[in-house]
Amino acid sequence: MSVSHTVPTPICDRKMLQLPDGCLSIAPRLAAKILEGRAFSVSHRFEGVASGASEDVYFGNPAGSGVSLYVAVIEVVSFAQAWVDIYRGNDIISPGTALEPMNLHLGHTRSSAARVEYGGTYGTGKRAHSTVCPGGSRIRAVGGIVEVGETVVLPEGHDLLVRVTNKSASAADFSVRIIWWEE
Repeated sequence: MSVSHTVPTPICDRKMLQLPDGCLSIAPRLAAKILEGRAFSVSHRFEGVASGASEDVYFGNPAGSGVSLYVAVIEVVSFAQAWVDIYRGNDIISPGTALEPMNLHLGHTRSSAARVEYGGTYGTGKRAHSTVCPGGSRIRAVGGIVEVGETVVLPEGHDLLVRVTNKSASAADFSVRIIWWEE
């Protein structure tokens, strides 16, 4: 007796990711974009942020860039308790210090179209996200991490501002990292 097997028709035609060793993988889009040289990362550490003080990282896609920015993750790490707010549609009142994005394919020469900076003066737009980063103060400061993990698409002319506010009773260090791809 012969058994008939039918192969289900795929819902959509997805390209399999073939790794350099020939293996096939169904990998997240970010992995494919890293191999294409289209994925980037940027980070900055703020040291000794005073109690009650805020630090900002501006992340924008300039008009005329020719690409959209697909944010995979925004990560905030702290040695203390903090508030994390993300705003969209911001104004740069006075520019800050530019941060240079790193191509996640270290052998690729493609540069990012993103404008990333910190330390400027910014007029905040609409708050898009607000959360807390657990921690503490002084000897009880255990630190914490916050991840805004949903993909956000920034077409040309759009931006995000990540604001971290130290809510502990003492100065503390914080870092912000953004990972994205461009196409």
